[in-house]
Amino acid sequence: MRRRSDKFPSPLWGGVRGGGREVQSQASPLARHRATPLPALPHKGGGYIRRREFIALCGGVAIGWPLTARAQKPPALIALLGSGASDAPASLRIMTELKSALPAAGLVERRDYVLKAWWANSDSSRFPALAETLLAEHPAAVVVSTILAAKAVQARSRSVPIVMTGLNDPIGAGLVASLAHPGGNITGVANMAEDVLLKTFEIARAVMPRLHNVAAMSNPTNPSHRSMLDSLQRYAATAGLSITTVEVAAPADLDAAIAGIARARPEALFVLTDSSLAALSDMIVSRALSLGVATIGSFSPDFARAGALVTYTRDYSEAFRSVAGLLKKILAGASPADLPVEEPTKFVLYINLKTAKMLGLAVPASVQLLADEVIE
Repeated sequence: MRRRSDKFPSPLWGGVRGGGREVQSQASPLARHRATPLPALPHKGGGYIRRREFIALCGGVAIGWPLTARAQKPPALIALLGSGASDAPASLRIMTELKSALPAAGLVERRDYVLKAWWANSDSSRFPALAETLLAEHPAAVVVSTILAAKAVQARSRSVPIVMTGLNDPIGAGLVASLAHPGGNITGVANMAEDVLLKTFEIARAVMPRLHNVAAMSNPTNPSHRSMLDSLQRYAATAGLSITTVEVAAPADLDAAIAGIARARPEALFVLTDSSLAALSDMIVSRALSLGVATIGSFSPDFARAGALVTYTRDYSEAFRSVAGLLKKILAGASPADLPVEEPTKFVLYINLKTAKMLGLAVPASVQLLADEVIE
């Protein structure tokens, strides 16, 4: 605290004491006016508050305002653009996995983020309008479960980060430049569906050694399905199998597809990996079973529990832990262009013995031992 000098007069003070006597200053009338002491201010608790205390109080409030503003920063919006209906088992699985993985990554709901979902009800033609709607809410990131959802968002924004939950061949689909260096506003997880495809088929043949006629269900709007069907046809040609293709682009196409399966009379139905088809898995599996046809594919555990005979797939929990980790980095300021696309390291096999019994199949013990879960 600076002390007032006793040697030099100041217009703010009526005079100074020097040598035991008061020396009057030669202050101007304006200075004498300024020297008039300010009245004390009333204090809330009774009594009065001094001028210096009042100024300090005001300064403290002013300093506190920006701190309060920073503390009240709203949570980031994470938008989810999903393929199926909101109540479909596959959709519920996505929400469950994501809501579990985000807190495990250290993100707190309503403090760090809020999660809001838009669903296409297995109709890919709805993606453009849904993308417009969700982007109008200025999300910090958009989570997508299929190629067309990613393209719909990317066509409308090259700046909003997009995170894939597990897409077929993102390089071939033109979403990323490479897995190591995505280069745009998309990153996330690839599902390696093309590699898993033939492995699933081999397991199905071990369960059904007399397998000869197979129906393959595809979504014609999924850009990756053409190459997957070509791969399946090449495999079938070398293995002496016959492949019949049926298409389901939307729920309204399912009746015609099932009618086509009934005419072809295959022993098994192979459902190609697709989020829209996954959302319809309950209906697909039950209607195939009503025809005496086993269903096989690479989907979530819900596909197996719905009655699919063979399900060989990536570990969904591992995939969504990766998604949550990428979202955390993006919310902290990282660019998707610099975050490598991740691939699954763990795969799981489900065998449904209840379905096998319904179809009169005896699953070899060697296959059962390979299964991560046997449904009885």
